[in-house]
Amino acid sequence: MPGGHPFLGHALQLRSRPLEFVQALRTYGDIVAFRLGPRDAYAVNHPDLIRRMLTTEAKSFAKGRMFEKGRLVARNGLFTSEGDFHLRQRRIIQPLLRRAHIQQYTVTMREIAHARVETWRDGQEIRMDRELFDVALDTVTRVLFSTRIGDHGAAAVYRSLPVLLEGLGRRAVAPIDLLDKLPTVMNYRFARALSQMRRVIEHIISEYRSRGADADADAGTADLLAALLAARDEETGEGMSDEQVYDEVVTMLIAGTETTAGALSWACYLLSRHPRIQQRLQAELEEQLGERDVVFEDLGKLRFLQQVIAETLRLHPSTWMLMRSPVADVELGGHLLPVGSTVLFSIYALQRDPSLYPRPDEFDPDRWAPERAALIHRDAYIPFGAGIRGCAGEQFARAEMAIILGVILRQFILCPGSGPPARPIVRLIPMPSAMPLIVHRRPRGPGFQEAR
Repeated sequence: MPGGHPFLGHALQLRSRPLEFVQALRTYGDIVAFRLGPRDAYAVNHPDLIRRMLTTEAKSFAKGRMFEKGRLVARNGLFTSEGDFHLRQRRIIQPLLRRAHIQQYTVTMREIAHARVETWRDGQEIRMDRELFDVALDTVTRVLFSTRIGDHGAAAVYRSLPVLLEGLGRRAVAPIDLLDKLPTVMNYRFARALSQMRRVIEHIISEYRSRGADADADAGTADLLAALLAARDEETGEGMSDEQVYDEVVTMLIAGTETTAGALSWACYLLSRHPRIQQRLQAELEEQLGERDVVFEDLGKLRFLQQVIAETLRLHPSTWMLMRSPVADVELGGHLLPVGSTVLFSIYALQRDPSLYPRPDEFDPDRWAPERAALIHRDAYIPFGAGIRGCAGEQFARAEMAIILGVILRQFILCPGSGPPARPIVRLIPMPSAMPLIVHRRPRGPGFQEAR
């Protein structure tokens, strides 16, 4: 990769224009060498090689610098943990995110979405990005804590999460670690937000232990935090310490708020600018649901809704870039990746590769119709990652998107609002810029039934 600077290498390009940079890397070959500050770095661009790195060669790579920075917030949660400990945590947590549990959680998702959209007025211009952040945060906190977090705790989480995510995103691409330690306003805000988050979550965990949350879990009336406290490793029978439960709760808050809010916001934005696609989706909802609201059992039948979600996640995946670091010298695609180097791959660049997707920047849900989807390279679509480190909450996130979009589109037509086009703001998780949309209430038949 040409164009590096002395000492800083390509770190300035990665930090100032990250999405353009990772797409430029793709044009130089399947594996491209560059520098991040004093470190050797490599970008893996070919889908076959990315899949090898994430699956058959997964044990040859540690999670790398981005995940090391993530430990500042999520400590040793599922997102950041390594090796046998990571596998143990996945064995404990994965059963809590299976179909039966997700079916239960969709009731909460729908209730929260209804409560929010009922506040919208016909013809009102709303900040859709803010509305859906609130919905996603309310959903993940209700699923985790039921109603026990309280208004004060929820407000603290609401204030802290965006600051922590922005700080992690800056740290992940900083050329030197010294920048994290300087007495800047951003570093002060980051430390304060982290302290607030710790106080709130540790207090809630302590309260749950004292109230006997395990009994709630055994009775099947638990929220996700009670289930985490009661969960046991099937192989050893061991549970998690309060410290580890904290790490997993924070990981779920991070993964379950901005990732979902971002994807939902982009879906609404894209539909507002493609009225024919929006009309087709609303026609499917009416055809499949009649005069009732969407429920979990409908999701498999709403095929065009699933295509809209798939295409949104192709254009705007849950993360734009991930890093790895070889634990020993690794041969990949005929090239040597030396131990300790930084290796990155960009899901954003992969899923917009014109050699893999015709008209890659076009919003085209029909590319996921069965006959066309069969022609897509099987490793060219990994919006939630892949392999043993793929997102454990993928099915939860997809169900949440479908339920919330179903609630919105049953009641409103989405139209472009004022202001410039939305653009991605790249942090650890890419989020949209200000996204004003105008909502027009749709007429509903006299027999319409809201699901309860």
